[in-house]
Amino acid sequence: NDQRRRDDDYYGRRRRDGRVSDHERRVLRDVSRRLDSRTRDFQRNLDRLLDNSRYDDTRREDNINQNVRQLREAADRFRDRAGDGNDLDRSEGEARQLLDAAAQVNRSLRRVRLDGRTSSDWSQIRNDLRTVADIYNFRFNDSDYDGRYGGNDDWRRDRNRRW
Repeated sequence: NDQRRRDDDYYGRRRRDGRVSDHERRVLRDVSRRLDSRTRDFQRNLDRLLDNSRYDDTRREDNINQNVRQLREAADRFRDRAGDGNDLDRSEGEARQLLDAAAQVNRSLRRVRLDGRTSSDWSQIRNDLRTVADIYNFRFNDSDYDGRYGGNDDWRRDRNRRW
């Protein structure tokens, strides 16, 4: 069943031997380049934001920066492997690592209030990650993001409280 799901293209048609279409290869190549560029911008902008926040010089800042660095490196590896062949299996591991690294960044940003530039960077990255997940038929769950990192802390704390 997993193999069949991986062999279905974006529109649900079965691909021969797990091969990708020319269109998918172009989309994958383009999205991998955008992710490489956008994660680089995001890393720089988030570092600047954290340096001017209450998280400056804390372990939390170090952890966030480490998670973003891992995402950046995963995007770089993904760019090197994706879009240059006919077989998704060649870059499947890198795609999975990319999505896992993004999930870790998403979790680490839960209580950080992002400015407009950094929020926009992260939103664009998440859109590209959805494309990657669709092509590889992976689950991409970014439902923890409520559009306002740090802007809804009271709701998060209160949602599990028994009334």
